[in-house]
Amino acid sequence: MNFKALTGHPLVRFGDFRRFFLARFVSSIGDKFFAIALSWWAVNDAGPNGPMHLGFLMGITLLPAVVLGPISGTLADRYSRKTCMIVADCARLAVMSVMTGLLIIGEMSLLLMYLSVLTLSSFMPLFEASANGCLEALTDEESLAAAAAVNSSVVELSNVLGAALGGVALATLGTAGAFGVDGGTFLLSLLFIVMIGNPLRPERLPVSSIEGGMKELLLWLRSNGDVLGYLCLFGGLNFFAAPLMVSVPMMVKYGFDGPVSWVAFLEGSLALGSVVVAMSVSFLSPGSVSRRVFWGILTTGLAMAAFASSSGFAGGVPSVFVAGGGLALVNAAAMGYFQRRVPDSMRGRFFAVLTAVAYSVMPAALVVNGVVCQIWPVRAVLAADGAIVALMGALVWRVPGAISGRN
Repeated sequence: MNFKALTGHPLVRFGDFRRFFLARFVSSIGDKFFAIALSWWAVNDAGPNGPMHLGFLMGITLLPAVVLGPISGTLADRYSRKTCMIVADCARLAVMSVMTGLLIIGEMSLLLMYLSVLTLSSFMPLFEASANGCLEALTDEESLAAAAAVNSSVVELSNVLGAALGGVALATLGTAGAFGVDGGTFLLSLLFIVMIGNPLRPERLPVSSIEGGMKELLLWLRSNGDVLGYLCLFGGLNFFAAPLMVSVPMMVKYGFDGPVSWVAFLEGSLALGSVVVAMSVSFLSPGSVSRRVFWGILTTGLAMAAFASSSGFAGGVPSVFVAGGGLALVNAAAMGYFQRRVPDSMRGRFFAVLTAVAYSVMPAALVVNGVVCQIWPVRAVLAADGAIVALMGALVWRVPGAISGRN
């Protein structure tokens, strides 16, 4: 890495993008805190059916992205995206404050927890659609690919720190304290976003209704087969690669017969691989999207198969590290491509649809994977998932413009 690449990095060049990154980072750490605290509350305070309620509560966190995605995306394309993020953070801060107060006074019931989680998650699609739609306004066209790579690393980077800090907060402050810290991260995120100077106003829409806005996007996708092709490829990849997350604890339990501490190390290695590759890509010049997506998918599939065949911890850690890196390469390349290809006036809706596709496919993938693992050994299922992911790399060359290099 040379000095020119460092000084030309979007985090160095653009103050507004730096503040945006910090807002995303602290907010994502809070999301990890929330997941850990919610899991602990469900297991300990939701009664004898705690594990079942935990599954339902986690499912509820994904539901609004699918149901409210079209509405949130249209709002992000119609109004100032900075204002949309502020509204989302203010609402989430208010809900989290109420949840923390109810836990402190001992009045949090199972019904109130369900309603609170649903309300809190309902503002996530608005924040995500607005955040993903404003990268070009925060940087410039030349830095867009690097900014997309940095943005794609936020969740995994926060997972590395959030898992460790969340456990410490839970142990020292208790469940209510961990929820309170999560509320504090929303407050910090809100402050960083308020400090952004650019109002982040999108191009004006010629349509006035949500239905009309989504119809316009669908018509645009039909006439731009390359973007639609990558969108469909993302959905398929999510279905077979997402089970890697739940396969880690199952491999530790049934494949390696190891202690629970191995789960944290393996999941940390997966997240670290994603962070290292995503941040590295942000310092590279934009290359062929199709080649990066192809090699990312192939690498991920082979690494998943290697993890399935590894004999223990020493082989599992580098395998999941490489798998995380492969997924990050796919994500960074595709997100940069979407940022360049999708018009500013449609980015909120497009990224809302992209999130809805990912969140609707993921639960089905996890359920199917869990059922299949009841029939066949986890090693065999994970190896099959890896083989299918590797073979999906060939589908990249079916995307319009991939072979010619147009994309």
